[in-house]
Formats: sequence, C-alpha cells, structure tokens
Amino acid sequence: MRPMGLMGLIRPMGLMGLIGLMGLMSLVGCSSDDDELKPLASQGTIIPEVASYVTWFEEANGSSRSNRAWAVPSGYAAYEGGIKPIGIAFTQNTKEPMMGNFFFSSGKWRTSVEDIKAETYYLYGYIPHLPAIRYSITDLDGTNANYSTGAIMTLENVPTVMANDLCVAIGAKQGEDEETVEGLRRGDFAYAAKATSGGGEDAKGNYVFLLFDHLYAALRVKMKVYADYAELRTIKLKSLQLSTQADETTSKLHNTITIELEANDGSASPIQSITYEQTGATIGTGDDEGIEFWKSETTAGQELTTTFQDFTGHFMPSGITTLVLTSVYDVYDTKGNKIRENCSATNTMVLSELLTDQTTTQRGKRYTVNMTIRPTYLHMLSEPDLNDPTVEIDN
Repeated sequence: MRPMGLMGLIRPMGLMGLIGLMGLMSLVGCSSDDDELKPLASQGTIIPEVASYVTWFEEANGSSRSNRAWAVPSGYAAYEGGIKPIGIAFTQNTKEPMMGNFFFSSGKWRTSVEDIKAETYYLYGYIPHLPAIRYSITDLDGTNANYSTGAIMTLENVPTVMANDLCVAIGAKQGEDEETVEGLRRGDFAYAAKATSGGGEDAKGNYVFLLFDHLYAALRVKMKVYADYAELRTIKLKSLQLSTQADETTSKLHNTITIELEANDGSASPIQSITYEQTGATIGTGDDEGIEFWKSETTAGQELTTTFQDFTGHFMPSGITTLVLTSVYDVYDTKGNKIRENCSATNTMVLSELLTDQTTTQRGKRYTVNMTIRPTYLHMLSEPDLNDPTVEIDN
C-alpha cells in the first residue's frame, strides 16, 4: 500500500498513542563528494512522500478499534486529521537544535529545516503545527548536551480547543522506502539521514517514520434531527463551539504544554510527564460562547438529517470536569424559506453524569455524545415552538 499524503496511525488513545509514518524523500541535490542534503530556496526542501500514523482513540466507554492497516506496530491506523504541518526539531548531542516543520505546498511535501547532513539526528516533534505555536526544546538536563537520552519539549500558545488531534512524537526511524521500515518503535528517536541521489523533484533517498502519542482528549458529537420535526423544518448547522471547565472554573484560551520524553527500549511510553499551564483570557469573555472547533464549509450550513452525523473536536484534558457545547444553526420551513437565523443552543455536560467512575477527562480518550434537535414543545407544535428548537442530549 502506497502512503496517500499525510495520514496517521492512532491506536486506542491512552494506550500507546499516535504513530506517524513520514516517508521523507528528496532532501535535494547531493553530489558524490558532498553528502549535505542541500535545501531549495524559499520553497523549502522537497519531500515527495509524507504519511503520518497515530493510535486509535480509546473510547471513554471502554471499547476500542483494532488495527487493520499494513504491517506497522499493533493497534495503529491512519491519522484522521488529513494533511497537516508537523513541527519538528532535528537534534544532535552538543549542538543547537535545528527547528522547523514539514508542510505541503504546490503539490509536494517539503521541510523548512536547512543544512541537514547525512548524519544521525534525534527527531522530536508534534502535529499539527500551527503558526501561532511557539516550539522550543532542550535535553533532559536543560542543555543541548545529550539529546540521545531524551528531551524536554515546550509548546507555547497552544489553543485549549482545536479542530485537529494534537500529538507528540514518541519515536523516529529511517525507512527504506514509502512502505518499508525496520525497528520502528516508541522510545527510539534516532534517525540516520542519508545522502540523496538525483536532484530537485527527482531526488530520492530519505524516508522518515514517526510515531506519535495524543496530548489532548476528543469530543465526538453525533447530531441528528427528531424525525417528526424533520417533516416540518430543516436545520442547517453552521458551527460548533466548546468551552471547558475544571469544577466551576472556566478554562483559558491557550496553554503552555511541557512534555518530558526519555529514550527507552520500547517496553513503555517514553513520555515521563506532561504539564499544562493555562494562559490568556478566559474562554467566553469575547463574542463567542466557546472556541469554535467545527465550521460548515458553506455559508448556508450543513443540513442535518434524521441520521446521526459526526463532528469532532479536541481539547486540553487536565482537570476538566465539564464540557459546554454551543451549536449555531439556521431553521428553514419545508419550502426552503429561512425562518430563524443563527439560533444558538448551549448544552452543559458534566462528565460524572455521563460516565460512571470518571470525574475528569483524560488525554487519549474520546468522549461521544448523541444529541437530537427537537421543537421546544413537541406536543403543542405552535409556530414559535417549531422555529425555536432545542438541542437535547440523548440518554
């Protein structure tokens, strides 16, 4: 099977986490007497193949999905976030880290990291990379002396709620081609860069396989319209916003996340600790009720039916006891006339009331909530009731 773009491998979240396979090719134009992998100019170095893999989310009800992908570590499958940039650090002992990212541009995968040589590096990174996120790294002693034993990664200005699955690299390996890699495992960050052959878009020689683990939890909203109501009105969903709370305290807009990674033999996760420090203003102090994690691709909104449709967001999980979901939608009559615009329905979900034996959310777990849009007073069915529906959580 040939990797198709940037994909991922996720096994049940909370177990081993997310694995990313990155086929890293054509670090451009090396002559026989020069083993530097020379970068292209402003476009970055071309990487024709990049594919990421992550572990499946662990469902909050205890069930999980098994891996049905090709021969990668057990329990992994394609990253569900699609083609997303990857923040990456090429590190070597006693040297300053080379910071940059892998990104997709003009139909090709590229890297902004320059002057990569045919040497061994220790790769540390995260997905997805956002321009606003500030990424820094040291070794376990807070210096640049010994990246071979692990690293301390710091991500600053990370949104508390995100549309995509935020993950950290937990292993790296050089592959033979887009499909072949030996010894790929968590806890091993060593990547032996090779001199490329050919030049420009025809250059070949480097394939990077990355393993990732989840830093956030996921909320999957399954939403539909009540059958009797669907015969009278059409609902078009425009956006979903999420706010989170730790007991009575609403979360802030951003976080500084510090991850300590220690190289090992693969018998355990290399993640030694993760800390989340909230920063910025409190969620909901602006015009919106929460942070938007889903928005319709069209201005008219996505039409909801009597069959559940899935909408997923990701959020900082530490200490979170309550999820506050705001749905924004328009209401139409059976002739397609817009009756109400930008209706807003807010649902507060206390975790202890949704699940037994769990009071706070956990990273690597996916929480699924079924919701149905109904008129406010179904049995009266007066016009005001029809035009001002509510969103109810299904028991």
